Amino acid sequence: MSNRGGKNRGRNNWNHGPGRKFYDGPGNNNYSEHDDRMDRDRDRKVTDVKRRVSFKPFSGGRNKGGVKITDMQIRAHLEDDEAMAGGPGGDGYDGDRRGFKKGFRGRRRGSPVPRQIGQPFRKKLVAGPSGWFEVKVPYGHKYEKDFILRSLVNAISPLIFIPQYWKVEDTAISFYIEDFQAAEALQRVDRTIGLPDGRKMIVIVRNGQPQFQVNEQLKERMKLAMVKRYNPVTKALNLEKFHTDPDLSDIFCALFRPQIMLAAFDVIKDNIPDLEALNLNDNKLHLLDHFRHLAQKVPNLKILYMANNKIPHVTSLDSMKALPLVEINLEGNPLKDRIKDQTVYISEIRKRLPKIIKLDNMDLPPPIGFDVPEDDHKLPSAKASFLCDTAGADIVRQFLEQYFMIYDSDNRQPLLEAYHEHAMISMTVFNSPSQGSQQRLQTYLNFNRNLNQKRDLDTRCRTLKMGRLPVPQLILLTVTGVFKERKVAVINEPYRSFQRSLVIVPSGSGFCIRNEMIHINNATRIQEDKAFKDPASSGFQAPATAAPVATVPIPVAPVVPPVVDDNTKLQMVQAMAAHSNMNLEWSRKCLEETNWDFERAGFAFTELHKQNRIPPEAFVKN
Repeated sequence: MSNRGGKNRGRNNWNHGPGRKFYDGPGNNNYSEHDDRMDRDRDRKVTDVKRRVSFKPFSGGRNKGGVKITDMQIRAHLEDDEAMAGGPGGDGYDGDRRGFKKGFRGRRRGSPVPRQIGQPFRKKLVAGPSGWFEVKVPYGHKYEKDFILRSLVNAISPLIFIPQYWKVEDTAISFYIEDFQAAEALQRVDRTIGLPDGRKMIVIVRNGQPQFQVNEQLKERMKLAMVKRYNPVTKALNLEKFHTDPDLSDIFCALFRPQIMLAAFDVIKDNIPDLEALNLNDNKLHLLDHFRHLAQKVPNLKILYMANNKIPHVTSLDSMKALPLVEINLEGNPLKDRIKDQTVYISEIRKRLPKIIKLDNMDLPPPIGFDVPEDDHKLPSAKASFLCDTAGADIVRQFLEQYFMIYDSDNRQPLLEAYHEHAMISMTVFNSPSQGSQQRLQTYLNFNRNLNQKRDLDTRCRTLKMGRLPVPQLILLTVTGVFKERKVAVINEPYRSFQRSLVIVPSGSGFCIRNEMIHINNATRIQEDKAFKDPASSGFQAPATAAPVATVPIPVAPVVPPVVDDNTKLQMVQAMAAHSNMNLEWSRKCLEETNWDFERAGFAFTELHKQNRIPPEAFVKN
C-alpha cells in the first residue's frame, strides 16, 4: 500500500512505513520534527484523546475564531516550507500534507515567494503606436516643479525626457512624455528618490494620452498654427510634428487621433480648399480610415508626405484611392519594411494610387494604362436646346409653342389639325425596380411599346399606329419636360417626366406631325422642385448652335408670315384665353395687336401683367 497523507492529523493517517498507524500507542515518538504535539501527548494516551470545544474568542493558536492570518505569518510559513523542502535528503515531509514537498499549495520549488501585501505593483508598459505615457507623482503638490523634474532627470540619467501638459490635480501632479525608454526608466525609479521629509517619491507610469475636446476653440487654434505653416506660392501646407507647435503647447493636438485629423481637414477645407501639397511627416499616424474624406475636402491635392509614421500595411492606403496624387512619401513606415521587393512595393502603391510618378523621393516611369485623360476629353455642358441648322430655330420654336399651348389647354381638339393623316405614334414606359407600387406607371402599360419587353410582332404592331405614306421631307424634334397628371379629388397630383420625339413635315403653309414617340417616367425630386415655378413666363431659351458642317439641303417651304384663317384664329384666341386667364375679347385684342403672332402675344401679356398695366376688366368673363 502506498504512503498516504491527509489534512486531518491523527485520524486514519499513515506514517512512512506501510501498515503503521500515526499514533501507534503510548510513547510513540514518530512525529516530524516540526510537529508541536510531542509535549502534549506525553501526558495523555492517544486512545483517550478528547476534543475540546470552546466558544471563547480567539486567544492564540492556528486561525481559530475566523481571524485573518497576517501577511507576515503567511510569509514565514512559506519560508519554513521551502526550507524543509530543500533540506537534507531533498524529499521534505510528505506524510502530513499532500504535496507538501513542492511548497505551499503546489508552488514550484525555487519559485519566488509571493510579494508582500502593500508592495507596489508595476504594470508593464506597452510601446504602442501612439507612444504616449502618463507620469503621476502622488503628493507632488508639496514640492516645486523644478525639484521634481530635476530629481527624475538625475535618477534616470543619462536618459532624458521632455515633460508636456504639466497638471496639478488635488495632491498629485502629472505630465506626459513620448519616450518609451524614458517611461520604463521612470517606472523603475519608483520609491527610490529621497524627499526632504524623509519619504520616498512615488512615481506611477502608465500608457495614456492627454485628454482633448474637439470644438470651435480647438479649430481656431489649429487655424492660427496653420497660417505660419502655409506657403501660398506653392500652395503647400507643412504639418510636420504638428503637436509640437509652440502655439499648441498647452493643448493636445496630435494628428494621429482621427477626431483631431478630421478637424484639421475641416480647417483646410474652409480656408485653403485649393491646397495641392500636404506634409504629414512625424505625426505617428497609424489609422487612415478617416482619410477617405480627404478627397472631398481637398480635391486638388497632388503631393502628400507621410514619412516616419506608424502606417502598418499597404492596405491602409485604400482609403486614399480617390485622391489624384502624383507624389507620395512613405519612408520610415512599417508597411515599407514588410515588402522587401521594390518592384512589388511600387506595384502595390500604384494599385491604389495609379497616377503616382514620384514615390519616396524617387522618380518612377509613367504608368502604363488605358485610361483616357479626363481633362482633355470632358463632355460638353448640357444646353437647353441644340439645332444642327440655326435657320430652323424659328420654325421649331413657333411649332412647339403652338403645340404645347393647345396640349396644355382644356380642349385638345385643335391638335387633330397638327397631325398628318397617316401619322405614326408609339409610347415606351419603364418602371424602376427601386420605386414603390404607388409610383408605378400602370395606366400607361397598355400602350407600352418597349422593344426590350415586347418581343412578339403582334404586340409591336398593335402598340404602333402606322401610316401608309413613306417619310417625305421632315424635321425631327425631341422634347423633354415634366407634366402633372390632373386628377379629381387628389391633393398631390403626381408629376411625370416625358420625352417626345416628333417628326414634322410640310403641310400647306405650315407643318404637321408625321411621327411621334413618347417616353414617360416618374419625375425625379429635382424635376419636381423646379417644375412650374413660373408658369406665366416663357421658358424657351436660345438654342445652341453647332459648327458648320456639310449638309444635304432638305427642301422646306420658305418661312413667310402665315396667313391665318378664321378657324385658326378662333383656336388661337381660345388658347390665349386659357394661357392668360383673360376673356375672349381681350385675348383677341392681344393677338390682333401682335399680328396674330402667338409668341409675341404671350410675351407682351407677360411683360404688361408684371407691370400691372392690364385693366381688371380684361379678366372679367361673361
